Amino acid sequence: IILSVKSGVGFSCSNTQETVQEVNSDELVADLISISNSYQLAYISQDWEKASEWVSSDLGTTIYNSNGSSLVFQDEQQVANTARGWDFDKFEMSNHQVFLSSDMNTAVVTFDADGLINFDDGEQNVTYATRASQTWVNEKGEWKVMHSHWSPRTNSKGIPQQD
Repeated sequence: IILSVKSGVGFSCSNTQETVQEVNSDELVADLISISNSYQLAYISQDWEKASEWVSSDLGTTIYNSNGSSLVFQDEQQVANTARGWDFDKFEMSNHQVFLSSDMNTAVVTFDADGLINFDDGEQNVTYATRASQTWVNEKGEWKVMHSHWSPRTNSKGIPQQD
């Protein structure tokens, strides 16, 4: 098999004797940014039904939150927690970058997030500024988030520490 590679085009093979499938890396990057945004917006709006579309039923997903707390397994109870005492008034993601494995089946998506947090019994419009990375895997043709890591940006705060 002879392959010619064009700018922005990669390939993946399930069996080199049978099938060679071209993958447009520019389209893949755009798709990964889109699903990353959709997953994150579902997560912050506490919509487990939507967020779970991108969580593997076999692998699940974990997160290191920006408050420095221990590793958390993200499940319906954790995502849909309405008793946390705070909520986002504003949440915006920017500066996305995507890093693909050579087989284009694993990706790390990085981005910044800025927003405002309102506390149920306290301050309103508290500035939030973090950076994040998400590890995504292609599981049977569907992209699933395996892990997220968040940390406050310099001179900024992440989400509040939960009791």
